[in-house]
Amino acid sequence: TLLLGDCLATTVMSKMKFSKEKFKVFHPGGNIGRSLLLAKDIMITGKKMPTINYKKTFLAALKIMNQKKLGIVVILKKQFINGLVTDGDLRREIKNYPKNKFLDKFMTKRPLVVNESMPASKALAIMNEKKITSLLVVSDKDYKKVNKKLKGIIHIHSLLQNGIK
Repeated sequence: TLLLGDCLATTVMSKMKFSKEKFKVFHPGGNIGRSLLLAKDIMITGKKMPTINYKKTFLAALKIMNQKKLGIVVILKKQFINGLVTDGDLRREIKNYPKNKFLDKFMTKRPLVVNESMPASKALAIMNEKKITSLLVVSDKDYKKVNKKLKGIIHIHSLLQNGIK
């Protein structure tokens, strides 16, 4: 009986062209729906992203980091990702660094990025492996390019709030 039910369900799904994407839309709260979430579904976007121009100072970066509360600041140069400064970077440098100097001396020059179509569960695995709390998200077409435009940020809290394991 179970086999007959499975065959019937599979046939109907095939005829109706019921895909993983449709399953995610109609059943987002279930375990399968959550496992199908992509980076673009849970990333932080727009004005909530902590970004700053590469010509700004240490003090300006600290101010942005305090406002946005993600523990990072993305350094942009002509709208492209130039680097990343974390709260740990700022804490380590605060004693040694004049507050009116630029950020390029201690920023991470090539931060880790993921494409927007990456499964959220894979993003969590990367964060666990690298022991980081945030990932920068770029569009699929920018992923292989040298200059990447920031599209969003995935924070570990976003993953946990969405039940990603």
